[in-house]
Amino acid sequence: MATKTDVVLDYSKSVAIANAPPPYDSISTSTSKFVRDRPSSIFSLLNIKQKISKSFTHAPPSKDPISTSVSSADSVQCQNHATVLSRIRDIVSAPDIIDTPSVTLTVDACAASLSIAEFSDLLQSPNIEGHTALYWAIVNKRQEAFSAFAVFITKFSPVCSSDLRLACVATHNQALFAQLGLGYSDPKDEPLRRSLGCPPGDVRVHEGDGLGENQFIACIRIGMFRKRLHITQDLGVEFVAGGRIWMLRFYMGPDGRWRIGLSLSQPSFPARPDAKLLIEGHTKPGCTTPPQGLVMTYDKAKLLVPGG
Repeated sequence: MATKTDVVLDYSKSVAIANAPPPYDSISTSTSKFVRDRPSSIFSLLNIKQKISKSFTHAPPSKDPISTSVSSADSVQCQNHATVLSRIRDIVSAPDIIDTPSVTLTVDACAASLSIAEFSDLLQSPNIEGHTALYWAIVNKRQEAFSAFAVFITKFSPVCSSDLRLACVATHNQALFAQLGLGYSDPKDEPLRRSLGCPPGDVRVHEGDGLGENQFIACIRIGMFRKRLHITQDLGVEFVAGGRIWMLRFYMGPDGRWRIGLSLSQPSFPARPDAKLLIEGHTKPGCTTPPQGLVMTYDKAKLLVPGG
């Protein structure tokens, strides 16, 4: 059985606090800091090999051939790493680089010059203006580049996952947030969900289309809701909406009563949501009159703070 939950939120009374991060709208414009005056480049594996060859050719003679070999190899490795990073930076940020399937060839050439582990680590490190290459690929809408990068990553590192969450918030991209599996994963419920053959919760966010500037509707479907909730006694779903990450949670309170909680996750600004929760009743086959849904109103006087 799937339970559908509609969350209608109006967070027009959002509150900014001291030392809060800059508005997300300013993130995409910051790319100009590292693309300005950068020449366009065409990268190939041949270019890398030529540079490596030159570094060996022009290496000064030494009385110690062993130390010279090690030193030269380290120098070549550092130069190679810097060259690859420069090309990756161009791919995700340079305005004259067009995001087409040919980008994949460039990414493959970059990967060929490093080990898989090194290339994966480079892509997931915050080495481009404090963010990862994957982050900039999302923010700058380089879809082909992102797909090409993802081939070389088996699992996102914690640092990269946090950066990707921020990118989805900055771009209001709930679909990508769900596709990449960046939402909350309960260690008790996840194995149960998989064993039951139940798909992850389906969250669809609607903004605009007659709604106010600070309003959205989130439609949430949770498969086998009752069975999973009775076994784990705690179910939570994260979703991106309105430039924030929200958590809707169903759990058993310390007093033995079922509770529903709404909270904010990192990275999000604080807010005072004016929310209504509608839980639709399950319609049994052959039933002509659907059961009445449950409507709950959130206390809008309460300030939500990420992690609070």
